[in-house]
Amino acid sequence: MKVLVIAPFYAPSSEVPSARMLSLTRYLIQQGHQVTVVCWSKEKLLTIYKEKELSSTIPDGVNIVDINFEDKKIPIFTDLIFGKKMKKFLCSSIDLKEYEIAFVTCGPYFTLEAMPYIKSKFGLKYVLDFRDLGALNYRPKLGNELDKKNKRILNFLKKLILQWYQNKVFFREKRAVINADGLICVSAIDKEKMQKAYAISDEKCIIATNGYDDIKLNKIVVKDKEPGIVGAVFGKFMYYSRSRAEALLLGIDKKRKSGINIKLQHIGRNFDYIDEAIQKYNIDPGAFEKMGLKEYSEGMSILGAADFFVVEDTSPDDVGTKIYDYIYWNKPIIAAVPPNIPLAKLISQFEHGYLCETSDDIERAIDDIIRNQYSVLDPSIDIAKYSRTYQNEKMEQLMIQIISRR
Repeated sequence: MKVLVIAPFYAPSSEVPSARMLSLTRYLIQQGHQVTVVCWSKEKLLTIYKEKELSSTIPDGVNIVDINFEDKKIPIFTDLIFGKKMKKFLCSSIDLKEYEIAFVTCGPYFTLEAMPYIKSKFGLKYVLDFRDLGALNYRPKLGNELDKKNKRILNFLKKLILQWYQNKVFFREKRAVINADGLICVSAIDKEKMQKAYAISDEKCIIATNGYDDIKLNKIVVKDKEPGIVGAVFGKFMYYSRSRAEALLLGIDKKRKSGINIKLQHIGRNFDYIDEAIQKYNIDPGAFEKMGLKEYSEGMSILGAADFFVVEDTSPDDVGTKIYDYIYWNKPIIAAVPPNIPLAKLISQFEHGYLCETSDDIERAIDDIIRNQYSVLDPSIDIAKYSRTYQNEKMEQLMIQIISRR
């Protein structure tokens, strides 16, 4: 196949939005397909990340086409403007007739604008990969910029603008989804919502979850085990639920202050409010170690030396990405999550997966792990089913089936 992948966040970005597409494109190249990726230029990424945070490499064989659209001051209008610019760029800068299929990752969602037009004009079939639900979960906001420019703006006018914009986003997505040849969701809940909203058939819509990047992990070397008990979190921390992340810190801090040599390592971007929480609750400085953003393989090598993992989330739709990296290492997981969300249901299936609501719950979970010397999440896990290759095969087969249709 000749595949055009449209993925604004791609290498050298090493965060979650690029991980799925890096894995898929690497897999497609290994299967003998030709792949071109349209993505943000490094210059554009440097307006979002620091140089040291851009550590991923482009897989051998992938052809890159850079884009670099300049931001506007009001975020919601930037999205609309980017959609128009992307449509113009794709039609004028790329020979779209060279490709058999386009694979579009969402989000960001401004890429949806171009696809129905491109299909109509150039006959290019396309698949939409919804890493997160878009318009169905979207709640736009107008920042303070508008208020500063015009102090007398009326609240009802602001509401009208937001309602207009939300409708526009919905119809943009609806048009793109209805005209798509294939649709991918990361969970059964997301698929159900998309099918109900847009009347999509089962034949057109599949589930391909996230997973651990097994190809990158083939030659991984685990870091040396540190003294004491080490918990680890890979990715965003205190981002999805501050109160639950604070409970995790407090639970670990209690054990440390009781005389146990224990700490939590955070592999990922540090946010100011993590430091604020540590100060607010007088957390022992030794209870939390900032490892910073790491390229996937390096982050996983650090993760592999931990004794247990922690996660905080509240998503009502899916289970996120980091959980699959934890499953790969098959070590106990302490989850500070609501009891009925998909992530809680997944973790509760495993023998040593702990669902916690409070710092006391977390302290009891740590006690259980230490007292019983638990070192695995579950001895009966079929780990391969949680890999990205397992999911990449599904996405590849969907594209092959679409191309073969007449």
